[in-house]
Amino acid sequence: MKTHRLLAAALLAALMMVSLVSLAGCPKTAQPVDETMVPPETEPTGPAGEAAKIEQVGSTTVLPIADKWREAFNRLHPELSIAVSGGGSGAGIKAMVDGTAQIADSSRPMKDEERSAAQAAGITPVEHIVAYDGIAVIVNPANPLTDIDLKKLSDIFAGEIRRWDDAGAPGLGEIQIISRDSSSGTYEAFREIVVTLDNSDENRDYAPEALKQGSNQAVLELVAKTKGAIGYVGLGYINDAVKELGVVPLEGGSPVEASVENVKSGAYPIARPLYMYTNGEPQGALKDYFDWGLGPEGQKIVADLGFVPIN
Repeated sequence: MKTHRLLAAALLAALMMVSLVSLAGCPKTAQPVDETMVPPETEPTGPAGEAAKIEQVGSTTVLPIADKWREAFNRLHPELSIAVSGGGSGAGIKAMVDGTAQIADSSRPMKDEERSAAQAAGITPVEHIVAYDGIAVIVNPANPLTDIDLKKLSDIFAGEIRRWDDAGAPGLGEIQIISRDSSSGTYEAFREIVVTLDNSDENRDYAPEALKQGSNQAVLELVAKTKGAIGYVGLGYINDAVKELGVVPLEGGSPVEASVENVKSGAYPIARPLYMYTNGEPQGALKDYFDWGLGPEGQKIVADLGFVPIN
């Protein structure tokens, strides 16, 4: 009996050893993954860590600045996606209010109704002056005039003077008024400063026969090829295809040309700030973009384009 018990014990020990060896050779069971520990996929980020996409829409006067800023800033931060387009100041402000653009370019201040629409949409517009601009008065190179006083200019664009003979340029026939369209901030600024003579007559408006154009470039090209035309463009658009007229201020004196120096000094009577609007104060990549644009590099681009830097 004793021998049988010893054999049983030995057999049991052998079986236990086999079991332990088998367990040691088996792979460990996979543990469940805590999904909260897995980092989510993220969009590319800008220099300050936010989603690297900026949509900028609006004024065609501001467009050359915005486009050159985009080009230069992208060289420094290729991870950013910056899309720039025109369409007019009103279109840019609407895009910001609708949430389809982070920056609204405008060549005029926001209107009360635009601010009301922004408030209703939960948008808080913040205004940034990015440059100053003089609105140059241009005529066809065949026009003998070299300057014009502000009151006469107002009478022309309001349709009260219709022939060049009555404006001091005999032989050119009918005056063809070339204007920006009503969505343009340049249209609004010229109407306020020139047509209504600084709102001295708010009922005064552009002559109905004025040909309205969608961009500064379109105005310039039409004036360049139309002998009896007169129009206006942002200072940065002037070239040799047209003739720029000096403007005599309302208070009289010598004609003043639209130049950087004269806009900066306040001597030129048809001048205004240029704006970019954002929803709230810029943060992250947007803040980096504005800090750069309003700094030395961005403002050098402003000057190179023929506008007036803020500093």
